[in-house]
Amino acid sequence: MSTIALRLAMIGCGAFSRRYHVPAIEADKGVTLTAIFDPKPADAVRDLAARHGAVLTSDLAAALAPGVTNAAIVTTPHALHTQHIDAVLAAGLHVLVDKPFVLQSADARRLAEAATTAGVIAGVAFNRRFDASCRRARAIVADGTIGALAYVETVQLGWERAGWFLDPALNGPGPFTGRLTHMADIVPWITGREPRRLRCLVKPALSPGCTDRGGVVDLDLDGLECRFTCLEDGLHMWDEIRLFGADGLVELRRPLDLPIGWQLSRRDRAREVEALAADAAPGDATRDFFAAIRNAGRPTCGFADAYRSVRVVEAAYQSATAGGAWIDI
Repeated sequence: MSTIALRLAMIGCGAFSRRYHVPAIEADKGVTLTAIFDPKPADAVRDLAARHGAVLTSDLAAALAPGVTNAAIVTTPHALHTQHIDAVLAAGLHVLVDKPFVLQSADARRLAEAATTAGVIAGVAFNRRFDASCRRARAIVADGTIGALAYVETVQLGWERAGWFLDPALNGPGPFTGRLTHMADIVPWITGREPRRLRCLVKPALSPGCTDRGGVVDLDLDGLECRFTCLEDGLHMWDEIRLFGADGLVELRRPLDLPIGWQLSRRDRAREVEALAADAAPGDATRDFFAAIRNAGRPTCGFADAYRSVRVVEAAYQSATAGGAWIDI
């Protein structure tokens, strides 16, 4: 492994980034937090900058200035990702961005090409690709333990009801951008199947100028029927995936008392035959990004890999606008 010294800028530093990325940053002696871009820093962000001697600034160019940093983590509101990734790539820096990658597939393609041209490591922090239960589910499907897949269903309930999450200019259209994007990435990854077409219905916003209330997506995964339910209402932040095979069932569920981490249950026709507890340890995507830089390798989910999730969410809104018509992906 290379001993390259990483000088890191955080572009945005909200509650999730402090909970997920910061522990991995502070545990890595080869990483120095040199700059934080945050136009409206909370007291916790001011404390973090002071603890590390990092520049705290509302000037993005200052955080990305030559000599200040050689890598950045973009963890700003969803609709701002594109402009912030553009700035990081223009500075020639390695970049990790929280999900969703971006909101438009044209931007996803362009940024993937720009990162390749710049010769930098560019990853998207889809943390569920690192989860032990999600990885086990992928292996179960691949080795045929539950037989041929017949149907896949996901249910996501609850969405934030305050702050920038309700503003389409910052969040994007609705819960799909922050919630369904996870399923648009992890379900094809687990099943090994590509999304081919979909249809979608969305519940409109209750108030003008606010985000929508989510909806339902029917997805064709190489002939496998799949349904994504993602609604603003319901038990707050409920997350589950069910994979039905000819000979069994795998259920993945995030416990309500954990911010990340999934538990697994596998059943045959009669009983549960396998179980894994959830592991809520944060920072796997962050550590993966650091390792990719040091080894001149690939992150687990690169920009090109994340294109699919962007296209699924984009197509869902196209379908909803067309009254639920089938849209090719």
